[in-house]
Amino acid sequence: MANFPGSLFRSKQRIDIPPVVVIGLGRFGGALAHELTHHGVEVLGIDADERLVREHAPLLTDAIVADTTDPEALRQLGVQEVERAVISIGSALEASILTASNLVDLGVPDIWAKADSESHARILQRLGVAHVIRPEHDTGRRVAHLLGGRFQDFAELAENYGVIKMVPPRPLIGEPCDASRLWDKHRVQVVSVRTGSGQWRPFASGMELTASDLVVLAGAPDDLERFSQL
Repeated sequence: MANFPGSLFRSKQRIDIPPVVVIGLGRFGGALAHELTHHGVEVLGIDADERLVREHAPLLTDAIVADTTDPEALRQLGVQEVERAVISIGSALEASILTASNLVDLGVPDIWAKADSESHARILQRLGVAHVIRPEHDTGRRVAHLLGGRFQDFAELAENYGVIKMVPPRPLIGEPCDASRLWDKHRVQVVSVRTGSGQWRPFASGMELTASDLVVLAGAPDDLERFSQL
C-alpha cells in the first residue's frame, strides 16, 4: 500500500501547519497549492487529470493522478493520516460530494471545500465539511464595492463587517481625528494609516491625515459606503 510521502511530515514551515492535501488542481486549487508551498507548507496535490498533475508537479511537494471518488484510492495514498484537506472541485458536483463523503469517512478532521452554489454548500455542510468556500460569490461581493472607485480594496471579514483601503474621506483630513467620536457618529473605525509613501502603522486617536495618505477602515459595508461619500 502506498503511503502519504514521509518527507511531507518533516519540513520546517513558515506557515506553521502540517502538510495539506489539495484535491483538484484547477485555477483555484492550483493557486492555493502554490501559495501554501511558497510559504513552506508541504502539499500533496491530487487530480484525475494527468495534464494538470504534470503541470503542477514541479511546484508542489508531490502531485498524483487519482480518482478521489474512490475511497480505496485515498486510503492507499494515506490521506487519512493528514489533518487538513482542501477539495477544490467546484463544477463537478458529484465528484465534489463523493470526495467530501470519503474524507469524512476516513476521519480527516479539518476539511475545506469549494462550492459553486448555495445548494452545493448546504450539501457539503450536511456531510460534515467544516469550512465551505465560495470564491466566485465572495469575489463578486468584493468587486461590487470596488466599482465605485472610492475603495482601493475591500474584504468582508464576517457577516455585516468588513475592512476597506482608501484615501481618507473628507472628515478625516486636516484636523485631529477622535476615534471615539468617529465611531459614535459614523460607526466606522480607522484601523491603520500609511502617510505619504511610508510604512503602514496603527492609527492613534488625534492623528491628522492628508489627502496623500491611505487608511484602512472597518465597519459594516453600508456604513463604510456611506462614510466614504462624505
